[in-house]
Amino acid sequence: MLDRPLSPPPVEVIVAVTQALHCEARLLDNEDFDGWLAMLDEDICYRMELKSRRFRADRSPPLPVGPGVIFNEDLGRLKLRVDRLKSGFVWAEDPPNFIRRAISNVEVVARPAENEVRVHSVLIMHRNRIDGTTRVLTAARTDLWRGEGQAWLLVARDIVLDHSVLPDSNLNAFF
Repeated sequence: MLDRPLSPPPVEVIVAVTQALHCEARLLDNEDFDGWLAMLDEDICYRMELKSRRFRADRSPPLPVGPGVIFNEDLGRLKLRVDRLKSGFVWAEDPPNFIRRAISNVEVVARPAENEVRVHSVLIMHRNRIDGTTRVLTAARTDLWRGEGQAWLLVARDIVLDHSVLPDSNLNAFF
């Protein structure tokens, strides 16, 4: 479904939200998880659905229950994941992986609420592990960001991986 903007968001809003996306990527790349958590709204909904692929000719109805989710987290669960990563007991992250996130195809769409925007973007995540294994994950993201004073807070993120089979052994990283 395509978002139809009510009116184009002001250029200042587009620039501020795009800067927030890039700041978020930098904070996560630098493992500044507390800085990242500060960018999240207290009602955050952070989801990655388990997608299924179907042939174009398949006209059967979708499964009634849905395909499920890889994760569906609120602020409390995200804080638990951060605490786990900071604990030193996550063997797959010690020593830390080299992770770099690139954000592109950013489209900011105005919403009915004056201080909210829907943001579509593409994430490319490069991950290199201690054994030299390199993985590149790509995903589409649809976010809801809310302006709070001078800051923009992430209220919701839906992530869709561009992989039919997960090309990595774990998903410790944030998208």
